[in-house]
Amino acid sequence: MQINEFKGIFNATGANIYFESKGNGENVLLIHAGIADSRMWDKEFHLLSEKYRVVRFDLPGFGLSDFTGGNYSYYKIINELLIYLDINHIHILAASFGGKIAIDFYLEYSEKCLSLALLSPALSGWNDSTFLQKYEEKEERLLQEDKIEETAQFNYTTWIQRNRAPELINPDVKQLIIDMQVKFLTKPEPDFLCVEIETEDNILQIKNIQIPVLIINGECDVQDFHDISKLMIKEIPYVKNSTIPDTAHLANLESPKHFFKLISKFFSDNSNNS
Repeated sequence: MQINEFKGIFNATGANIYFESKGNGENVLLIHAGIADSRMWDKEFHLLSEKYRVVRFDLPGFGLSDFTGGNYSYYKIINELLIYLDINHIHILAASFGGKIAIDFYLEYSEKCLSLALLSPALSGWNDSTFLQKYEEKEERLLQEDKIEETAQFNYTTWIQRNRAPELINPDVKQLIIDMQVKFLTKPEPDFLCVEIETEDNILQIKNIQIPVLIINGECDVQDFHDISKLMIKEIPYVKNSTIPDTAHLANLESPKHFFKLISKFFSDNSNNS
């Protein structure tokens, strides 16, 4: 079967969204982390497209997507993109901040979601630990001082290297993280007001997720994300979880074969594809 592949820019409410679509079959949407862009899913995008129609995109302000002004909502932008692509039902693979958006999207458009595979998901309404609060303060300070490279390095150290020796991490992973960070941090500020329509504290609603959910964490991930995952495992009715050894916040980049094996089985188990 010929692989159907195309990409483009979609004009959503409040943003121009860069997207790519590849493959045939049931639909899988990839949502990237807040320290990344859609390139974090390079391997998964191509491998999953052998069995599914896979869509990945850059969130507004990341990668090749830009804000166009006015009020915007991440999950509504996703819904507009799916309507544009004529997609009615979707499996979602999402990481970190993207995981938060995936949960928000499900709680608004549950009829469209078939399953959720979440890597180190964030959660709206979560009270950040002292560690995360201090991290945010330092990142803000570095940005105010216009220290772009230093901010990118700080984010890499915080989220990926963690407390591990630098040589233990694949240099290609470091380069990709730094590149995605610099792309995000050097985007020009819009000349117009952009206001996010905030979601409710969906931490109170996760018990209402009625589809299969897979939660994956890296063993060395920030503690908040282990704690969020524990809460979700406790609250969600149909949930499986896995921890990938010797990896941190974006375990798919550090242990791609292990990660792909987990998500491939999960989507296969919850798919009508042969």
